[in-house]
Amino acid sequence: IFSPEGKLYQIEYSFKAIRLPGDTTIGVRGRDTVCLITTKKVPDKLVDPSSVTRMYRITPSIGCCVTGRLPDARALIYKSRQIAAEFQFDNGY
Repeated sequence: IFSPEGKLYQIEYSFKAIRLPGDTTIGVRGRDTVCLITTKKVPDKLVDPSSVTRMYRITPSIGCCVTGRLPDARALIYKSRQIAAEFQFDNGY
């Protein structure tokens, strides 16, 4: 679909998406601990802030902090959980 100026809307939307400010995530590793800190942006007033997260649990001892697009990240999280479950089934731990 073209705009009245003759530009493609899809191209304009993709350029705007690229220029959006990214999320900041910082990770610090110690000898026996890890600390992850990330920004939490609530997209709308109608969204419950407690439901917005960028931290995900893959297994009880493995977690993941996501930066970038959440739908893409959720797909990777689900795949990671599946791989971890298969590993646990095959190896017993």
